[in-house]
Amino acid sequence: MIWELVTTGLFGSLHCVGMCGGFVLGIDRPDRGRWRRVGVQALFHLGKTATYVTLGGLIGIGGAALLHSGWLASAQAVLSVLAGTLMILAGIQIMGLLKEWPVGSWFGPQSLYGRTFQAAMNLKSPMAPFVTGALTGFLPCPLVYAFLAAGLYTGSLLGSMGVMSILGLTSMPALLLVVWTGSMVRPQTRARIIKVAGAVVLVLGVITVLRGLFPELLHGGHEHHGHH
Repeated sequence: MIWELVTTGLFGSLHCVGMCGGFVLGIDRPDRGRWRRVGVQALFHLGKTATYVTLGGLIGIGGAALLHSGWLASAQAVLSVLAGTLMILAGIQIMGLLKEWPVGSWFGPQSLYGRTFQAAMNLKSPMAPFVTGALTGFLPCPLVYAFLAAGLYTGSLLGSMGVMSILGLTSMPALLLVVWTGSMVRPQTRARIIKVAGAVVLVLGVITVLRGLFPELLHGGHEHHGHH
C-alpha cells in the first residue's frame, strides 16, 4: 500500500495548494535571505507534519488495540474500503466536482480555530511558522481522513505514524513550488494539472477499495500488517 500512499500524497498535494497555498505565501517574505525563507517554510511543514504524525499516533493506538483483540484481520478489509472511498471523495473534490465540506462554522475566521490561527500568524516568535503549520494540520480534508484510515489499517503505532509522515512529506513539494514560482503558472494550466491529479487520486482510491473487497485479486491477502 506504500506506493499508493506516496502517489496519492504527491498528486493530492495539488489540492493542498488551494487549501494551504495562501498560508505558505502569507508567511513568506521575498525580501528575506534565501536560507531564512527556506527555514520559515521548513518550520511550517515540520509543524503540519507533526500534527499529522500525532494524529497518526492516536489512530495507531486504536489499531494496536484492534490487533491485540484479534479483530484487526476482519477489520482490515473494511478499513481498506473506507480509505479508498475517502480517496475517491478527495479525488472528486480535487477535480472540482464536489464542494468543500460544509464546516465553515468550525474553521471560519470567526471560529475559535480561526481566531487562534490568526493569532499564530501574527506571532513575532521565530516559532510562529511551526505553530501555524501545526494548526493547518487540523483542517478538514478527505485526504487526511483517508491516510488516517490507512494508518489504522496497519494495526501499529509506528506504522500509523509512518503513514501520516508520508502525507506530511508528500504534501511539501507542491506547496514549496507555489512559494518559489508564485503566479508564474497560468491559472488555466494549473486547473488542468489539478484535474489530472484528482483523476489519479480517484483511480488509486478505486484500487484501494478493490484491495479491500478482493484481497486475493490484488495479492492483499499475502500482506501482513501490524507485525513490525
